[in-house]
Amino acid sequence: MNGKNKQSLEKYMSLAIRLAKKAEGKTSPNPLVGAVLVKRGRVIGKGYHRRAGLPHAEIEAFLDAEKNGHSAKGATLYVSLEPCCHREKKTPPCTDAIIEKGISKLIVGALDPNPKVSGNGVKLLETSGIRVTTGVCEEKARGLNKAFNKYITTGTPFVTLKLAVTLDGKIATHTGDSKWIGSERQRKEAHRLRNLADAVMVGTGTILKDDPKLNVRLLKKAGRQPAPVVLDMKLRTPVKSNIFSAHENVIIVTGKSHDKNKRGKLEAAGARVIESKTGRDGLLDMRDVTRKLGKMEITSLLIEGGSRTAALALKSGIVDKVVFFYAPRIIGAEGLSMIGKTGISRVSDSLNIERVKIKKLGDEFMFEGYVSK
Repeated sequence: MNGKNKQSLEKYMSLAIRLAKKAEGKTSPNPLVGAVLVKRGRVIGKGYHRRAGLPHAEIEAFLDAEKNGHSAKGATLYVSLEPCCHREKKTPPCTDAIIEKGISKLIVGALDPNPKVSGNGVKLLETSGIRVTTGVCEEKARGLNKAFNKYITTGTPFVTLKLAVTLDGKIATHTGDSKWIGSERQRKEAHRLRNLADAVMVGTGTILKDDPKLNVRLLKKAGRQPAPVVLDMKLRTPVKSNIFSAHENVIIVTGKSHDKNKRGKLEAAGARVIESKTGRDGLLDMRDVTRKLGKMEITSLLIEGGSRTAALALKSGIVDKVVFFYAPRIIGAEGLSMIGKTGISRVSDSLNIERVKIKKLGDEFMFEGYVSK
C-alpha cells in the first residue's frame, strides 16, 4: 500500500469513526459504528448506528446515498466495525445488504469480537467477490467500543471508577462535607461520563449521606439516564431517596441473607432488588455483582464511590479504568480518603495505572488511565 492510498483510506475511515461517536451513550447494548460510501473519489453517502433497534450504520449510509440520488453499485464502503452476518431481533444481517447493493470494496476498521461475527462477516463478503481490507485506523476503531468489546466477550460491563478529590486525595472532610470539592466545569465533565454509562454505582453510605439523584443534569443533550445501582447489604436505602424520583429503574444489590420486609418496601417503591454472593470478608462479591448486571444488558458501569465501594471494586479486580478529578484544595489527614482499605502492604503489590492521560480543566485537572491487568 503506497502512502497516498493509505492516506486516503485513513481519511474516510476517520470520518466513519467521527460519525460513530455522534451516538455515544445511545446504542447500548450495541456497539458504536459509522459508515461512509465513496465512489469515484467522492463521498456519496454516510451514516451511523443511532440507537439499538434502529438501522445499522451501513444501512444508514445506503439510505443517505439513495436520498441524494446516488447508486451504491461499484462503490467502496468504509465501516468502523466489521459488518454483522447474523440476524438480530429487529435487524437483518448487514452483509446481505452489502452484497445486494453491489459494493465492490469494503474497508474495515476493527473486526467484531462478537463470536457470532468475529471475522465471519469479512469471509462471507470475500466469498461473494467483494475485496476487503481490514485494520485501517484499527486502534481508534477498537477504542470506540471498549465497553461493547468487554461485554460481548466476558458478559460483564466495562467498569470505570470516578472520584472527585482534593490534592491530598480526600473526598470529604471529617464531618462528611463534600459539596463541592470540584467546580461546575468539573461536574459537567463528570455528568458527561454518566451520560456514557448504562449504570452508575454507589454504596449505601453515599445514599444516606448525600442523597444523590445520580442522573445527568448538566448536559444539554443527554442520550438517556443511567440506571442507579446501590450496594446495600442491610437494605438501608430510604424509599424516599432522590434516586426513586429521578429514575424509573433503580437497582439495589444485597446479599442472600437480608431483611425480606425491607426488600418488600423497596420493591413497592419501584426498586429491582438483586441478590449477590458474599466473600469471606462478608462483603458483596463484586465479580458476581458485575455478572448479574451483565445479564441485565448493562455493558458499562460508572462507580462513583464512596471510599469503601472504591476499595472493594479495586480489590476485586473489576475496575478497567479510573478517572480522578483533582481540585486545588487541601483538607488534611482527618479528611476521608478517596479509597478505603485495600490490604496492600508492599508497593510492589500496588495497582499500576497505564495509558495515562491528564487534561487540564481550568485550575483543576482530570487524570485518567487503565488498570494494568
